[in-house]
Amino acid sequence: MSGDSSIPLRELSPQQHSSSSSSSSSGGEEGDSHSSSLSANLATRSPWLNSGLNANGVLSPRQVRNQTNLTLSPAESRSTRPKRKQRLGESESESDREDDGESTRASATSFDDILGDNDNDNIIASERRTQTAASSGRRNLLSRLLNPGGGYSPVDVENGRNRNRRLRGRKYIEPIWSRRMLLLPGILLLSMAALAGIVAAVAWLRELWEHPPAAINTALFPSGIDKARLTAGQYAMRLIHTNDVHARFHPHDPAGDTCDPSTFLPTANRSRCLGGSAYIKSVVDHLRGGDGVLNSLLVDAGDEFQGSIFHTLFAGNVSARLLNAFAYDAVTLGNHEFDHGPELLAQYLRKVHAPALCANLHFLTADIPELQSAIQPFAVIDRHKVGIIGVLTPDTLASSRVGPSINITDPIEAINRVRAELNQRGIHRIIVLSHMGYGFDKQMAEQLDSGISLIVGGHTHSYLGEEDKAETSRKPLGPYPTWIANGVDREWQTAIIQAKSYGDYVGYLDLVFNDDGSLDSQLTQGHLVLVDVVSEDSKTRGLLPSTQITELLRPFEAIAAEFTEAVIGSATAKFAKPEGRQDPHEIAIGNLITDALSWGADKENRSNPITIIGTGSLHRGLPQGEVTRGDLMRTMPFDDVLGRVRLRGDVIRSILRNGNGTAFSTLQMSGLRQTSAADIEVRVGVSKGDARPVIGNWEKLRNDGEYEVLAPMFVLNGGDQLIPHSVADKLTPAIATDSCRDIVEAYFKRFSPLQPILDHRK
Repeated sequence: MSGDSSIPLRELSPQQHSSSSSSSSSGGEEGDSHSSSLSANLATRSPWLNSGLNANGVLSPRQVRNQTNLTLSPAESRSTRPKRKQRLGESESESDREDDGESTRASATSFDDILGDNDNDNIIASERRTQTAASSGRRNLLSRLLNPGGGYSPVDVENGRNRNRRLRGRKYIEPIWSRRMLLLPGILLLSMAALAGIVAAVAWLRELWEHPPAAINTALFPSGIDKARLTAGQYAMRLIHTNDVHARFHPHDPAGDTCDPSTFLPTANRSRCLGGSAYIKSVVDHLRGGDGVLNSLLVDAGDEFQGSIFHTLFAGNVSARLLNAFAYDAVTLGNHEFDHGPELLAQYLRKVHAPALCANLHFLTADIPELQSAIQPFAVIDRHKVGIIGVLTPDTLASSRVGPSINITDPIEAINRVRAELNQRGIHRIIVLSHMGYGFDKQMAEQLDSGISLIVGGHTHSYLGEEDKAETSRKPLGPYPTWIANGVDREWQTAIIQAKSYGDYVGYLDLVFNDDGSLDSQLTQGHLVLVDVVSEDSKTRGLLPSTQITELLRPFEAIAAEFTEAVIGSATAKFAKPEGRQDPHEIAIGNLITDALSWGADKENRSNPITIIGTGSLHRGLPQGEVTRGDLMRTMPFDDVLGRVRLRGDVIRSILRNGNGTAFSTLQMSGLRQTSAADIEVRVGVSKGDARPVIGNWEKLRNDGEYEVLAPMFVLNGGDQLIPHSVADKLTPAIATDSCRDIVEAYFKRFSPLQPILDHRK
């Protein structure tokens, strides 16, 4: 090449560089000419580089790295770059304009080839500045993003350094598709994405409008424990608890009638819509909070059975599914869990995932292996190093169908024994699940050895804590928690809690354990949360139900609705039922039920039996007009077997004195009336058979006379202490019928319309 046609340094292509190098090494004339031309060119552009040229007229890599101002002006860049081949029908000026970016990229690659593999960061930075100026206005963001070739983009100043390193020594390949050709598909894709985002946003806003966020007062739910105040040996966790749910899976008003929170309108006589498993689950989820299951325990203190149509139709199947869905950590047995006998209880417990605990349940024989293997005296929750013991009231032997193979022993002895075993295992945080009743829990806590941290109670449906407007029938029986001192020096404090019944409340207690397993009474605190999503003064107002539980209950609800809506008879007037369990007066609904039981157990016999029930077993009256099966089930939520015994007159007198005095409930009777403390009469000469029973003659009760007495097995076994234990323990009742409620339904179907009748007893 001649000197007047020398190529600027930054425009050398790889081929030209190769040719130049080979010529130079051979010492040819053409190579010398090229070197001279290159040197002159560099000297012209940057005279201070003259001293840095080597014998071949090329800068050494070190010298290149030390220079920072080797920059061509845009005009020089455009005037000296090679032109691409002109397309057919295209003017030279058009070819120049369209090929502007590609030539710049090619020149950058050529410059890398000249430098080889050495670090040329400073030169590259200068190169990028030149390329940016040359390409200004010709490349937009979209074209860079849609670059299909994946090569170096001249205008990518921020990432150019790293990309240039990756491309060092490579040749740039022009993509087959022009980037301009991809603009339209790119715009379409972005438009579709934007449209999808708008649709999603509209759907989210609609969901927010139809289902607003829960207006739950979360001030109650965060842990009240100030962890900064905890000492080195203390441990904090949250305990969540329920008890005596009694298969009340639907929201209900205080009278026990089912209500729908979405349509419920509070009135003076029907002020609240409480509970419901789907809402209870939402409360539990809130209580578990951000720490989730790992930092909490969920336990139940018994009596899942009896109390609603769900249990009547499905026994324990629905209860087991719900316990599993809630993910309870442990449960204990209630007395009603034995109402259908040990065999059905064993089937139920096989379906429950949580351990069933009862330390004072003893199997006298090995004829119920399935139940024996399903019940444990205690469980250890490893994640908290907490031991949980279960105990059951010994009264269950009299009030339910435990069977001859099982004995229920002293709970205090059982707790002390298991506590010692847990201590030997290194477990000192110990919780007792007790189905004994609040009063007995306090007595038990006083007599226990030190070492029991907490008693979670049930059985007596006790409300603890501050006075609540929702509690129209009773005031709090004690504080939440109740602290009881025990042990030899009376310095150990055991806490007692209970959460009333039917899922009206969910309790939670934030526990702070000391290193010896005792609770810090100053830091340990909690509340009962009222599950009322309707009332304005409720802290859970607006809480949404758990969709998991709603879907779980749906198939059972359809069957239950069809069953309960069936009409079984009618009434000429309302059968009223006053509030409370100990109303001593005669009530028409009590006469109706006892008359029906007398008829059902002795349809053909003219023995004129005496029938007694407890007022507490009747939860409400019956309406005037049509009476449905659901109405009857709400009146008699606890079904039972009807038993038969023969008693002397003096024993009957003692039962009347006990039933209207020290018992938990009062008596409702058929075939027997008491006009004064001494004057007791029995009914005789009642017409039965196909005709409806009518009031017959009355005669004095003889002390030495023997009479047939009918009653639910719960009563005959000493339940509610209607029959003194001194009497009940000697009775061996026979089963008269399988279901008291079925007898009353048959009575309605046979003799409707029914009229309220009073015997005018005192």
